[in-house]
Amino acid sequence: MSGSVLFSHRDIAHRLRIDAFGVDGYPSLWLANLAWNVARWMDQITAGWIAFELTHSVLLVALIGFYRSVPLFVLGLFGGAIGDQVDRRRLIVFVQVLNVTCVAVLAILSVAHRLGYLELAAGEVIMGIGMAVDWPSRRALTADLVTREHLTNAIALDSTAMNISRTVGPFLSGAVIAALSWSSAYATLGLLYCVSGLLVARIPPSVVKSRGLDRRVWRGLTEGIGEVLKDQAIVGVLMVTVVMNLLFFPFQQVLPVEAADVLHQGAIGLGTLVAADGFGSLLGTLGIATLVGHRRHGILFLVGSMAGCAALIGFSLVRGFTSAACLLFVEGIGRAGFSAFQSTIILRNCTVALRSRAMGVLTLAIGVGPFGALEIGILAEVIGTPRAILANACICLAWISIIAVRSRQLREA
Repeated sequence: MSGSVLFSHRDIAHRLRIDAFGVDGYPSLWLANLAWNVARWMDQITAGWIAFELTHSVLLVALIGFYRSVPLFVLGLFGGAIGDQVDRRRLIVFVQVLNVTCVAVLAILSVAHRLGYLELAAGEVIMGIGMAVDWPSRRALTADLVTREHLTNAIALDSTAMNISRTVGPFLSGAVIAALSWSSAYATLGLLYCVSGLLVARIPPSVVKSRGLDRRVWRGLTEGIGEVLKDQAIVGVLMVTVVMNLLFFPFQQVLPVEAADVLHQGAIGLGTLVAADGFGSLLGTLGIATLVGHRRHGILFLVGSMAGCAALIGFSLVRGFTSAACLLFVEGIGRAGFSAFQSTIILRNCTVALRSRAMGVLTLAIGVGPFGALEIGILAEVIGTPRAILANACICLAWISIIAVRSRQLREA
């Protein structure tokens, strides 16, 4: 068209500082991850609230998080190894079929008034198994699609999608439960998992790099772990990840109790608290995606983690709903540094052939979370939910500070 300037999607992405969106297949993966993460956060709030209404026990509510997360610890390494052996797209689609089947059964049980705590726990274990296989391949697929130059931008944008979901998912879950029913929340979950699977299926096979690895999964797994752990920056990231998942993130498992018993809120109030956390993380990751270059990833990773701990300490001490929501917003901003750079540092420091297995090792580190959920549940029963959150956040901040001082390679990553 004469006299007109036409921009391709790559030009637009570059001008907006979101270069990864100019890569073939990445927009579909980003949207798929967004739908998947909204579903995950809806599930966490839905299952936690249902468990609280069924039992009114802080320990049993926390155990729902244990059941959801323990497969990550048990199967995370194997999920990563499998992802390096098969077509990652097909593996992710298969897991979405498993998720849809599971939430459909839970919805039917709810409609029939047969949904109890044991059925709820079983559903969480099944979806946790799916996540142990899904997540390493999903993150590795991101690195397959983009170049090293665009990897930081791609992971930050992926973290942005996760944090949009932290805002949308919990609020949507609370609103659907309050306005409709448990079964309606599970029906929404099933729809989101369907959308995620269909979007991943749209990614052209040609954009996924061929790996050509050893077909013996166990040998490939052990060799991969050995290679990954040679890098001290990666080891530092894994240490911080273990501490955060043992002591920081478990507060989410007892948040329904904090919202109901301490802040005197219902399902919508609980959704609003988690949404405030997600909105803070969203702003943080958007800033990282548009402003941060290729340097000082380790420093930002450590500072963000420590800032999140400090804000959580404040949250545990307040008793007003507005103050609590504001502190979770600040906590989310700090945690954005942890979320955005956790995978970025590992993927930048490992070879193409080790990507899924490196994410499998990271999944194992994340998989200690259920033990943290169990610990905070028991501690909350003994000393109360606010004091349990406070104690864990203080210890977490101390440990990360020690790692920051001792790991020069991580600071320089």
